[in-house]
Amino acid sequence: MKKLLLVLLLTTCCWAGQPRVDPLVSTSRGLIRGLRAEDGDYDMFLGIPYAVVDENKPFGAATPHPGFSAPFDAYHDGVQCLQSAGNTVNGTIQCLQLNVYVPNKANTARTLPVIVYIHGGGFGRNHKGLSNLSPKFLIKHDVIMVSLNYRLGPYGFLCVSEPGYSNQGLKDQLLGIQWVKDNIAAFGGDVNEITLMGQSAGAMSIDIHMYTSEKLAKRLILHSGNALNAWLVLPQNDSLAIQVAKEIGFTGDGIKEALDFLSSSDPADVIKTIEGLNTDRNPISRPCVEPEGDGAVLTDFPENLKPKVKGMDIIIGHANKEIMFLYPDSDKEFYSNFKFGQELIGGLDAAYDEEIVKQFYIGDERPGEHLKDVLLDYGSDFMFVHPTERSINRYLDAGANVYRFVFSYEGGRNRNKNRKHLMSPGASHGDDIGYLFGMDMYQNQAITVKDQEIIDAMTQMWTDFVKYGDPTPTPPAVLGQRWRAVDAAQRPYLNIGSPLALGSRPFHHRMAFWDLYYKLHGDHVLGYRA
Repeated sequence: MKKLLLVLLLTTCCWAGQPRVDPLVSTSRGLIRGLRAEDGDYDMFLGIPYAVVDENKPFGAATPHPGFSAPFDAYHDGVQCLQSAGNTVNGTIQCLQLNVYVPNKANTARTLPVIVYIHGGGFGRNHKGLSNLSPKFLIKHDVIMVSLNYRLGPYGFLCVSEPGYSNQGLKDQLLGIQWVKDNIAAFGGDVNEITLMGQSAGAMSIDIHMYTSEKLAKRLILHSGNALNAWLVLPQNDSLAIQVAKEIGFTGDGIKEALDFLSSSDPADVIKTIEGLNTDRNPISRPCVEPEGDGAVLTDFPENLKPKVKGMDIIIGHANKEIMFLYPDSDKEFYSNFKFGQELIGGLDAAYDEEIVKQFYIGDERPGEHLKDVLLDYGSDFMFVHPTERSINRYLDAGANVYRFVFSYEGGRNRNKNRKHLMSPGASHGDDIGYLFGMDMYQNQAITVKDQEIIDAMTQMWTDFVKYGDPTPTPPAVLGQRWRAVDAAQRPYLNIGSPLALGSRPFHHRMAFWDLYYKLHGDHVLGYRA
């Protein structure tokens, strides 16, 4: 009895407005015990289950976790959702967990704003964990951070006509966000000051939610992804799911029977089979237009919807050479045989537009490695830059407050350039994340003075935005001047390079081309109706 009373006292002290003596929190789901961080003045609550998957229906909807009858020890960060890593399959069906990172000064009398981070990874890989998403740079600015797992690959993003099987990864994210809204106050978080932040597939997911849900958060930070990426949303395609089932041993033809077969199959077999069938862009594992019915979240292409972002604050941006991570660094054959249609066909249902685009970017020149920089611009524009331009226009029309950035810095923490040993000038997709989060790949590498300047600048502006809806509140501590929001007449943006600089209308002539292209040929865009 005395031991229980001690636990309750340690827990309830934070409810009295006092700093926590022990990282033990009383939530609506029960008591949760965490760990003291060793790399900063904060507590970590790792691997908290927020939802449960029915293992007999692994492609079906998850349900909220029922909570804990005894204190839950949130000590373990190793659980991942099912995914392939080389020739092996890692993870588990029961993966719907989140991590909560809380500065020690947070309590219910001094609540802090909250970042909910949704990871990228092409909807098929990655996880919430400390190995790539350590909060140590952000959390020193007095914000709470939450990162969450969501189902990946076919278990999260099957695209079929049968109701109740598609877009489970998106629905998992919604359950995770709801858990935060229900419980973050117990950790000292301000439920009215939640910012959703994501990169790549995570940013795309968040933006999809803006087209389908309301009042999920107060602010958004979107890195290199939005709902208008041309290849993002798939139509329903039962044949691919049936093909996967047949590769494993299914002998029927119906989609419901195939799904029942896959539900009882070894997940490793399912994942490996899909890996063998997929192209680089995972045609079987992305968000899709799903049948209307209970639980449906995306019943039309975002191109045909309006974002529900009135009054929201949004930071959105991308790298200056986004597509570098997909194009080879040096490959004469690839560039000499380059076809503009290889990108267009991913988002268009007609390939004749290829010649129009080719003429704009390279005229009558033959493609080749000497034009690699221009071809990187083309791929980046079509896949990331112009979708951002179009998204900003939609946000403004919907009444949002929008800040735009372009990341061009080249330093020691450019994640994809370092990992893939890319030598081309510019910053690649995913390079900016290394300056917001601690990562294991850099744990033995000293941070240079210039890299630290970028870390300090980005984390200061990002957390000021999370707190105030303005990345450079008066007085502007980082730039010495205001980073102003985009409006209908002015198109300011922040170039995160060396040095940081404010500019106007990034890549204006290229964006003007794509504006005209969509005006004339928008009827050929997958899912788009002018």
